[in-house]
Amino acid sequence: MAGLMLCMFVAAMDSTVVGTALPTISRELNGFSLYSWVFTGYLLTGTTSVPIWGRLADLYGRRRVLLVGLGIFVIASLLCAASVNMVALILFRTLQGVGAGCLQPVTITVVGDIFPFAQRARLQGLFSAMWAVAAIVGPLLGALFVSTIGWRWIFGINLPIGIAAALLLWGYREGRERRAEGGLDLPGAAALTVGVALLLWGLGAGNAAAEPVLPALVAAVMVLGTFVLIETRSSGSTIPLSLLRRASIGPPMLVALLAGTVMFGATAYVPLFVQGALGGSTYEAGAAVAPMSLGWPLASVISGRLLLRVGFRWLALAGAVLLVGGTVMLASRPAGAGLLWVGLSSAVIGAGLGTISTPVLIVIQSSVPWDQRGSATALNQFSRTIGGAVGVAGMGILLVARLKDEAARLGLPPAATGNPLQPGAGAASHALLGTGLEAVFWVLVGLALATLGAALAILLRGGSLESDLR
Repeated sequence: MAGLMLCMFVAAMDSTVVGTALPTISRELNGFSLYSWVFTGYLLTGTTSVPIWGRLADLYGRRRVLLVGLGIFVIASLLCAASVNMVALILFRTLQGVGAGCLQPVTITVVGDIFPFAQRARLQGLFSAMWAVAAIVGPLLGALFVSTIGWRWIFGINLPIGIAAALLLWGYREGRERRAEGGLDLPGAAALTVGVALLLWGLGAGNAAAEPVLPALVAAVMVLGTFVLIETRSSGSTIPLSLLRRASIGPPMLVALLAGTVMFGATAYVPLFVQGALGGSTYEAGAAVAPMSLGWPLASVISGRLLLRVGFRWLALAGAVLLVGGTVMLASRPAGAGLLWVGLSSAVIGAGLGTISTPVLIVIQSSVPWDQRGSATALNQFSRTIGGAVGVAGMGILLVARLKDEAARLGLPPAATGNPLQPGAGAASHALLGTGLEAVFWVLVGLALATLGAALAILLRGGSLESDLR
């Protein structure tokens, strides 16, 4: 159990520590125009590899797959620490995402294997506590490293944690449950990876030009369409699309996808807002994000315990209402409101995410047998992170477009839309960034409202999602 918790912790901390340090990293490596790609590259491989890892865990067992994923993650972390420019960092973060794509879904799958339905809520709450610890340690540790020994240590710290987790996992012995039949759908996995890569490149490469790259998006649609055809004819599907037709899986995953987009968008752009628009320090950027990461696991523990008494529908609705409230607070920040207001907004968003995430996970895991649990758990994370990956890239396009439009409206030179994180950036640059990020935050409001709509649709649909749980 300790090894599983360390795997969860190292993945959680990596999610919280980088966002705080990235403004400083982009300044030192002179790569502000590639800012969103440090997130997007990581999310690309972290997203597309998740269903592959889930399928591998069903085929070959959880322990060996988890050890391989952990090894990739640690090696890539060391390479990130050695990056000499922004392009190298993006490449190594992309490799790190491959390993990260294994850690959380396979770890959570093992918890679903070991414990029955009634106990999973408590155990998932315990694992959510790893996010609470990471929420406190990650941003503060990132700020501490950036301000003292350097940002490279935010990646180097993963080495001792990874070694400790591997040693503990080595002694784990699985049961003799029947494993999935068939093999890994390599053509499907390749089509998924290429399709999502084209989609994110078409969005992300448009950041500098403030518009998506249309040929890449068209190619993405074609490749992803081919992926769907492959999956419908394959006996060893990378993503078992048939699962999405179940009432206890498909609708909850839609809620998870929309909520995931809100989560990643806020995580990526709130630190930038604090440092670039409010003129805050690295520590203050970390303090603004920490309440969101802390509110999530606390709400997750509560919602997990309420699931059997209240039901998924009402918890999803409550979480969506909190998301709407938090994003509206963030987007409509009163004049003069500073870091405290942003932190409170983040806390409400985190509470909404936590209220949704654990019930979704427990309902999905409890709807499938052992030999499908890895794939189902991975599919849940895939739906959440694909929303985040596309969302962060799309918001980057919107941000750059707003910066250019506002600069043109005010008659400012193109240099005014440069890197607002540089020490010499003027007040005009900071004000422009604040205007651009305000538009991004209103997009988060729209996504939160869509989450609320999806939750309402599930509530009004009637019936019992829990009728086929095991």
